[in-house]
Amino acid sequence: MSDFYILDSALGTELSKRGFDLPSFKDSIWSAQALMDDPELILEIHKDNIAAGCDVITTSNYYATPLTLKAKDPNLDFIALTETALCLAEDAVKTSNKEVLIAGSFPPINISYRPDLTPPRNELEDFYEALAGVYKDRVDIILCETMSSIYEADIAANIASTHFSKVWVSWTTRGLNPSILPSNEDLQTAAIAVSKYNLDCQLINCGHADLVTESLKILKTCVPDIGVYANSSVNSMEKETLKIFNSVDDVHHHHSIPITPRACL
Repeated sequence: MSDFYILDSALGTELSKRGFDLPSFKDSIWSAQALMDDPELILEIHKDNIAAGCDVITTSNYYATPLTLKAKDPNLDFIALTETALCLAEDAVKTSNKEVLIAGSFPPINISYRPDLTPPRNELEDFYEALAGVYKDRVDIILCETMSSIYEADIAANIASTHFSKVWVSWTTRGLNPSILPSNEDLQTAAIAVSKYNLDCQLINCGHADLVTESLKILKTCVPDIGVYANSSVNSMEKETLKIFNSVDDVHHHHSIPITPRACL
């Protein structure tokens, strides 16, 4: 990859800012709720991102997965919601008259930052193959995002690279150690493990802005092209370290301070 791309904004953050009652991602379908309740708001966010100058918009099906939807309503169809998400992205690009790329999301199949909840290989393969079928000939990039383990990233990247020429894998180092995935695997080992798929780029997402800088330094030692889309927060060690927690996300939020304009000066 020789180009420089500006990505779009965080969908969940924008939905909340614009008044959408966004449920918790830990026990709901999170932003996928907006695909059903207010798709026009998602379209508006896509359009505003394009107007602001982004080069890539990502489909909004991040939490529209078979496992998260099943927990809410077994009749919900992740394929139908993915199609809705893709159509919204296509409409936004078409009406913009700008050369903006669409990234089709290959999200985690279950709750974010919980690799311990990842199902067997055949379920993952069926999920990503189904997404590939929706995206075929309609997206410019496949973004395997918020990958919390080598296991899930390897399956996602393998299927993506089988069907698409431009594939990005984005890892999350959620927590307080910028060199470790939520699976407790080493970031550098993970990046090297999926490099066999001739990826266009490897990225870091959903971590504190100051800590992902350290993660990027690690990626840079073993990956030619890198990227990032961090959370709008920084790490604070002023609070006492949590002794008991369910996932690294609990630790992340316990030590989280929102980024302010003053902090960026």
